[in-house]
Amino acid sequence: MFRAQERRCAGLARRPPLPLLLLLLPPLLRCAAAPRTASPRILTAALGEKKFQFDTTEKHIAVYHEQGSSSVLVGAENKLYYYNFENSTRHVEPFGVNRSKSMCRNPEEATNYLTLVGKYQGKVLICGTNACQPTCWNWVDGKKESGISAQSLAPFGLNKNAVVFIDGNDIYSTVKKYQYNGRIPRFRRVRGSTELYTSDTVMNNPQFVKIVAIKQEEAYNNKIYYFFREDNPDWPRNPLAPRKISRVAQLCKGDRGGSGSFSAAKWTTLLKATLLCVDSATNRHFDWLQDVFIIESDHWFETKIYGLFSNEWGYSAVCSYSVGDISERFQTSPLKNYSGKIPAVRPGECLKGDQQTPPETFKVVDSYPEVALQMNGKIIFYSKHHYHQIGVHEVQAANGVTYSVLYLATDKGSIHKVVVLPKGAMNILEIQPFQSHAVILSMILDHSRNELFVASADEMVQVPMATCGAYKNNCESCVLSRDPYCGWINEKCTSIYEHDNGTVLQSLSHDVPQDICASSDYRPPSRDSSSDYVKNVTVTPQSRHFLNCSEESHYANYTWYHKDRPVAHCSSGHHHCLHFIDNMTDELYGIYSCTSQEDWFNQTVKTEYLLKPSEGVSFRYAASVGWASMPSLSFWLGFLHMIAVVLIIR
Repeated sequence: MFRAQERRCAGLARRPPLPLLLLLLPPLLRCAAAPRTASPRILTAALGEKKFQFDTTEKHIAVYHEQGSSSVLVGAENKLYYYNFENSTRHVEPFGVNRSKSMCRNPEEATNYLTLVGKYQGKVLICGTNACQPTCWNWVDGKKESGISAQSLAPFGLNKNAVVFIDGNDIYSTVKKYQYNGRIPRFRRVRGSTELYTSDTVMNNPQFVKIVAIKQEEAYNNKIYYFFREDNPDWPRNPLAPRKISRVAQLCKGDRGGSGSFSAAKWTTLLKATLLCVDSATNRHFDWLQDVFIIESDHWFETKIYGLFSNEWGYSAVCSYSVGDISERFQTSPLKNYSGKIPAVRPGECLKGDQQTPPETFKVVDSYPEVALQMNGKIIFYSKHHYHQIGVHEVQAANGVTYSVLYLATDKGSIHKVVVLPKGAMNILEIQPFQSHAVILSMILDHSRNELFVASADEMVQVPMATCGAYKNNCESCVLSRDPYCGWINEKCTSIYEHDNGTVLQSLSHDVPQDICASSDYRPPSRDSSSDYVKNVTVTPQSRHFLNCSEESHYANYTWYHKDRPVAHCSSGHHHCLHFIDNMTDELYGIYSCTSQEDWFNQTVKTEYLLKPSEGVSFRYAASVGWASMPSLSFWLGFLHMIAVVLIIR
């Protein structure tokens, strides 16, 4: 039944011609009330956020932020932005090009996109496309200087498959070395130790996602892991298999290439494994890796890898993996489709000192780079929203327990704040960092400052992780938020960083005790009691009117009451609770109250007093429009706004 209703709603969500809106209003309102996956509270303007505007709308940005700093560097087209959020210091450095010396075949590409901004050998390294002549500079004391060769450090034009990772003196890159050859993407080590690249046979049309470095007890065992998607070789033979498959590949940092001429410049320790993210409760598979985030541990094998995946329906899931499990899988799994004898030096094994991988080992791993056993992740969170970036922060709450908080960037330009609780993850807050709808191009977490740095094509915003003002200043809303950053103290919902942990009241569980706020004199409100603010609204008789109650917590149910009688009910999971009055009659005037109920907590969130105008006002209104029952311009504007709201909800 729900699926049929969902299909009807999907059809109605297509924007109809304006004359049909009145006919479609009743089914649209029914669709607005259809059950949906619960969403978090909405924070439209992040409390305590700071921002700065770019000079123009940028097609591409590359953001560098040093942990603990209040400043950012943003590489853009033909310019570099510097901004300090503490003292509002701002500087724009030009990085223009000489179009007459352009090497681009397309004149529109004769520009300089700064694609890499990072710390290398104690200096800030900046590299850009430079009109198809990639160039690097150093940024020293607020000035640009000539830098190292940009070969494989910057692409010749904008390329989404270009990933560069700096690890100490080594730089790893997926950027091709030459402009008009090298069509097969490769993974390279381009600076530092011996330059190496992957064989053309070990990946099948890869799309690179992330590169990370993992240190182990013995330096010779240090690894580079890179994450990517590639065409599934099983798909043509098995039509039910996904066309794309997500992978993790391992390389030994100490890899020096092979001893033979064919393998001397190639990685010889590469192995790859399939990453699986499956919701066992529903058997939903999420095959499309979107992003990866690493939470390092003092013990390398406990380091967590969070993978953000999506499926063909646009739904998303977060799965976690431990580096220890991945390392063991690479060390113990047989090779897929290989039935021969394993060489003395096992494929993927890191060697001490100056030893090189023997030819017999390289021959096996070059032909059979995939391990047979797949990596099954532990599903942390599942949602019908489509996310494309992930950040993870571990925060110690007032009870001394550390909780993982996921920050998930949606395709609608908002960030969902998800806390992982003992009984499962809970989506507690939606942060809308920008004034208007904009795609999030970059999201960086500062773990020491407890802040997010979020960028769109127009601006960079600094958002505090502790946005406790979103939960109102009552104890119930504060503790029901389940936000590990926030607690109730001194009659205020406050950041735990501003007070001693032992004095803060929190409840970080799905089942919040009803008496937790006993000292706040909790009592359910009367249906006709007014909230702190009552809005008086004059409504003409026989006209149409709608009441709109914005839902702050989407784990709550909202109900409109009139004369202690419910007139509209909205289940959790929407942005607005609407009540439409088709024909205003005498008995419909009076006080309307919108109340929310979340678990055991009830509160009145909005009250409107609908008043009947005086006869003189009604006469003047009728004279101006021709007849009294005709809706006013303000009504039509409000009505169209409501329709837009309903369509947005869908």
